[in-house]
Amino acid sequence: MQAEDISHSVDHISLLARLHAAHNFMLRLGANLDVDQIIHELPRTVVEITGVERAALLTIDAEENSVRLASIYGLKAPEDITQLRSDATSFSLQRADDPFIRAWEHDALAGVPVYIHSAGGTVLAPLAAALQSDSFHTAPLRLGALQLGVLFADNPESGQPLNENQQTLLRAICPSAAITLRNALVHSSTVKELAARMYELNLLRQIDRELTDTIQLDHVFELTIDWALRFTKAHAASLALYDDTTDQLRFVAEIGYEMPPEQREVIRLNHGDGIAGRVARSGKAELVPDVSLDRDYALISSQIQAHLSVPVLREDRVIAVISVESRHLNGLTVEHQDFVEKLAMRAGVAIDNARLFSETLRQREKLSSILANIADVVIVVNTDDSVELINQSALAALRLPPGEVYRNQPFLTIIDHLPLREAYLRAQGQNSMMVVELMLPNGRTYYANFAMHPQIGWIIFMHDITPLKETDQLKTELVSTVSHDLKQPLTVMNGYLEMLQMHQPLQPRAENYVRMIFRSIQNMRELIDDVLNLARIESGITLNLEPVRVSKVIADCLENTRQITADKAMLIYNEVTPNVPPVLGDPRGISQIFGNLISNAIKYTPPEGSIRLWAEQRGDSLLVAIEDTGLGISPEDQARIFDRFYRVRRAETDSIEGTGLGLAIVKRLVEAHNGQIGLESRLGEGTTFFVTLPLASASS
Repeated sequence: MQAEDISHSVDHISLLARLHAAHNFMLRLGANLDVDQIIHELPRTVVEITGVERAALLTIDAEENSVRLASIYGLKAPEDITQLRSDATSFSLQRADDPFIRAWEHDALAGVPVYIHSAGGTVLAPLAAALQSDSFHTAPLRLGALQLGVLFADNPESGQPLNENQQTLLRAICPSAAITLRNALVHSSTVKELAARMYELNLLRQIDRELTDTIQLDHVFELTIDWALRFTKAHAASLALYDDTTDQLRFVAEIGYEMPPEQREVIRLNHGDGIAGRVARSGKAELVPDVSLDRDYALISSQIQAHLSVPVLREDRVIAVISVESRHLNGLTVEHQDFVEKLAMRAGVAIDNARLFSETLRQREKLSSILANIADVVIVVNTDDSVELINQSALAALRLPPGEVYRNQPFLTIIDHLPLREAYLRAQGQNSMMVVELMLPNGRTYYANFAMHPQIGWIIFMHDITPLKETDQLKTELVSTVSHDLKQPLTVMNGYLEMLQMHQPLQPRAENYVRMIFRSIQNMRELIDDVLNLARIESGITLNLEPVRVSKVIADCLENTRQITADKAMLIYNEVTPNVPPVLGDPRGISQIFGNLISNAIKYTPPEGSIRLWAEQRGDSLLVAIEDTGLGISPEDQARIFDRFYRVRRAETDSIEGTGLGLAIVKRLVEAHNGQIGLESRLGEGTTFFVTLPLASASS
């Protein structure tokens, strides 16, 4: 093999190795989306892969239709390209007759390095002169019709043009470099757009807060034009209210104008309120890049060149116009218009709120007059716990001196050492509506309602229920007295019936009559006991709380009903095991709760049915369920099942005896234990009652 062939083979192997290295290097570089780093690294990559002495990247700005020197690396490369002349680092692509521009844009030459022996008289002349380069190669970075930039490569030390291998490598780098640069530019653009959106959203949130915090019209106007100036970086701004009935604008806030307000007003009157007046009548925003071309522009300042007016709408009606002005041609953009339109939406709400404020003050005076003359107690406490309103009835009920001023005074100080203080603090802790009964210093009982309004504070409304409490007490005493008085004749009747059976043999029919009388007496006794029990609970039962084993209570209740369940051939599944944690309760009350529920399940379950009892711990409470396969309860009956004397009236239940007080007693006993009761039921599929009681361990 001749030396020339060997040299050619070595060059070929070296080229393949460099191509492979270029491929791998571009893959690694392509994984990077930092556009500044890619722009900086591309010339270095060209030098290292191709072996040229110097490389540069020229990027293209499509909007400006220009090229700029973005980065350079290699021999005789300036440390800072900003030190070069401006015409050397940036030049226009407007010269369609320039041979290099034609070469970069021509599809046939796309991606092919173009050798340039002399750049004199071309757009590259200043760059070539600045870099002291007489001959160099350029290769466009293109993706289809999209021109992204140009790679510049030369050998300033040797002065030799790129050899064939270097040109091949440069040509191989261009497609990957174009893709990498494009991806980074898209990513950078996306990040910048997202950042701009986030910046705008943060601004709008801050604007919302500031506009919401004020109810003064002048402050709303000032905030609005201040934010318009901040975002648009304009030089002047104004806000004018518009009266559509008279077709007049009234400028209420202006900033950035040197001319006195009186002169500005005269000029606007002579020009029909200018562009702002036109926008007010049309209801559509207008962006004027050059005010000198607009015949309606009111020349308030000779320095102003661009103008933007945006209408402020409320319910499709123009109520104001926001205007911003710039001293630069095309100084205001569509993005500026979009922001000011969003600002106008918020300003419209704020202006309406401020206008309503004065009306609200008048209505407040009327309301205060009404509240001062009603018998119920009304107190309004601000979010900072100071008194906003307190009527005369409240002063009398709380025994507060009527001659003092209580508005803006600390509420907790005013009601110190009163039951109302504890109730108010409890309502604050719950942070929700609360209803309680309170005994106030005037010795009367009130039904107190605590309601939280986010923008007002706490509204406390109290109604005197002393007459109702007295009536209820009389009712309780009457029920108790009558019930006790009814027991005596029942006892007498029961005794004489027993004597009759002992001393007088009875015929079978008479014996049946006696049994019916005994049963009626027993039913009457149960009714009286239930009435007395319910009255005792509603009057404020005192519970002797201690740890209670629910498993033992349920076992005792099932033992007491064993004969009844055996007679009905019922299956009982008791899954409440002894390891269930104890609840905090009154043993007699807990026994009555589950005794009544189990008795009900047995009564309303047909023969050969089943009952299942189970329990599980849920947080600091114990949930106990009593399931049956009985008749079920309709949705209408479920709504009233816990009412006193309410019984389900259906053909299947007519033969089932009961007072209608059992579940009412159960509900009140459960609530007295700070528990909850509920049910799930479907007709014909049975019923499940759920009882939740606090655990004994939760109180320790």
